[in-house]
Amino acid sequence: MTTESATDGARPLVSLERGEIDRRIFSDPDIFEEEMRHIFGRSWLFLCHGSQIPKRGDFFEAPMGRDNVLVVRQRDGGIKALLNTCAHRGNAVCRAEEGNAKNFMCTYHGWTYDIAGKLVGVPGLDELYHNDLDVSANGLREVAQLEVYKGFVFATLDPQAPPLLEFLGRTGITGLEFLAGQGELEVVPGIQKFVIPCNWKFAVDNIFDWYHPQITHLSAFQTGLAGSADVRGTKMKTAGVAGPDGSEIQLPGGVASGAASDQMVFIDAFGHAISGPTVEALGDSGGRIDHSWRDSPEARGNLGPMARRSAGHASIFPTCWITLLSNQISLRVPRGPMETEIWWFTFVPKQAPPERKTAIAQGAIHSFGPAGFLEQEDGENWAQSTLQTRGNASAKIPQLLQMNLRRGKVVHDSDGLDPPYIECSINEHGQLWTFASWVHWLSGCGWPELRERTAPPDVI
Repeated sequence: MTTESATDGARPLVSLERGEIDRRIFSDPDIFEEEMRHIFGRSWLFLCHGSQIPKRGDFFEAPMGRDNVLVVRQRDGGIKALLNTCAHRGNAVCRAEEGNAKNFMCTYHGWTYDIAGKLVGVPGLDELYHNDLDVSANGLREVAQLEVYKGFVFATLDPQAPPLLEFLGRTGITGLEFLAGQGELEVVPGIQKFVIPCNWKFAVDNIFDWYHPQITHLSAFQTGLAGSADVRGTKMKTAGVAGPDGSEIQLPGGVASGAASDQMVFIDAFGHAISGPTVEALGDSGGRIDHSWRDSPEARGNLGPMARRSAGHASIFPTCWITLLSNQISLRVPRGPMETEIWWFTFVPKQAPPERKTAIAQGAIHSFGPAGFLEQEDGENWAQSTLQTRGNASAKIPQLLQMNLRRGKVVHDSDGLDPPYIECSINEHGQLWTFASWVHWLSGCGWPELRERTAPPDVI
């Protein structure tokens, strides 16, 4: 697979062979516009979970690039995703982020739509429009396709996009099974949302970065906050990082000790990837996460033997992060070349006692999100890294993703049970695969060609 290409033809934006990335991709407004068109205007995107809209009329507003959609439970129990824009002047027909409604009324001129998107009320329809307005043609527009996988609601604006399961492939499905395989889940009410002045790709890059915790999160771990190790779900083996007294610190965070294969990376078509420690590497430090579900008949039927070993972070391209260490899904929502809104959905077992649900939610809140001691530190790095891409001289320095470069042997499971995978220690294969696939998305090629271009190689 070659990625020696660029949108302007001047120099490659991403080189999979050299492990280099042109820094322009993190702040160039023209590239951002191409992303809106060729990635967010086409890809399947996670919208919400069915537990957030259990009753008819329940709705949840979700982003699809620059478009906002209302995901609405219908009277027949089905789900529709409607563009939140009035057919008259384009005003939003709903200002609430979630709730229950019998209809949606535009506050500009009062045009009213039912929960299926049908235009059911127009002030002055008789006397002002003389009944010439085609009401049936001016309902709320639906997304091109919507599908649900075990409660996870996805949609695409591209009518030519392949079916959801085909898009997800084995890697995307594996990531969702990390949550769904645990049993019936529900989302904790209230989605954490906050803005970081960074490019969305830096936030995605960090999903696979198990190299940074020993430095970035040193201060957070040194505080000794109760439950900090449980929040991360693992403890790091000896890292060679000295504390104030010169002694070596044992850090939580899942950073591998350097063993030959304590981490696993899965890569797949369209840019999906999973990267992180194995369950064996976690040992007894898996915190509050129960891994017994991995041996259930359902897990064995839905996941291959290698996937059942993975405790890594899953990324469904472009912006959906699944982390089972805190039972969460995060969206990295691009708001501009240098602005990203972070969303966090926290999942709890539906049948768990209230105190168990509260403990999971509290752990998640204090790990990630605006009050999370980890993401506050991450955000500083992303913001500074984004800012430096604007310098005339700094922008000319390529970003490096060369850890274990060309040493990652990709195993293609002949039985088709597991996604293509790499066994190794800490690495940058997940990041590099994401950026290499990103280039091909940006080309605007058709779906068959995109699948072919992003077919996993034998070595990365």
